[in-house]
Amino acid sequence: MDGWMIFGFGNYLSDIFDIIHANGGKVKAIVNNIEPTEQQRHNLERRLTLLGYHVPVVELADFRPQEGKKYFYGFLKGRETLLPYVKRLFGIHFPSLIHPAAYLGSNVEVGEGVVIGPHAVIAPNCSIGDFSSLHRGLNIGHDTELGAYSTVAPGTSIAGMVRIGSRTTVGIGATIIDGITVGSHSIIGAGAVVVKDVPDNVVVIGVPAKVVRQNEP
Repeated sequence: MDGWMIFGFGNYLSDIFDIIHANGGKVKAIVNNIEPTEQQRHNLERRLTLLGYHVPVVELADFRPQEGKKYFYGFLKGRETLLPYVKRLFGIHFPSLIHPAAYLGSNVEVGEGVVIGPHAVIAPNCSIGDFSSLHRGLNIGHDTELGAYSTVAPGTSIAGMVRIGSRTTVGIGATIIDGITVGSHSIIGAGAVVVKDVPDNVVVIGVPAKVVRQNEP
C-alpha cells in the first residue's frame, strides 16, 4: 500500500484523497504551509475525520522526506510557486496521480505531478504538462497539448489538435472546438464555447466566448 504525504490543503483535497484510495493507497500526513483561518481549519479537520483513520498535520518547517513515501499536493492556487520551491528544498519528486476509472489513449504523455480524475477521457497522442489538474468526467480530443500548471474542470469538452498554454484554467462545462489555440494564464469561463483563438492573460466567457477582461498576474 502506497503512503502519500500531501502538501497543503484546499477545496481540491477531498478529490485527492479519493484518487489515492481508489489506487489502494493511504494518506500518511498533511504538510501545512500556511496559517489557516478558522474555517480552513474546520474544513480540514472534517475531511480528515471522514477518512476514518488518523492523519497527522505536519508544519512545513518540520517536514523531512521519508523513505518509501509518495508526495502530492492538496491545493491548486499557487502551486506554480510552492511546488518548485519544495522540490528544490527537499529533493523530492511528485508522481502523477491517476484515477483507475480514467481512460488514457495510446501515446499520451503525462508530466510530473499531474492529477487525472475519474471518468476523464484523454484521446491518443495528447501531452499533459507538469502539475496540471484534469478533473472528473472531462473529454480531451486527440493530439491536444496542455501546458504546465493548468486546470481543466469537470465536464469540459476539448476537441482535437487544441493547444492550451501554461497556468490556464478551463471552467466547468466549457467547450473548445478543434484546432483552437488558448494562451497562457487565461481563464475560460464555465459553460463557455470557444470558437476562436484566445490570447494570453485574458478571461473569456459566453457562447460564443468573448474576452471580457484581462487576467492580471
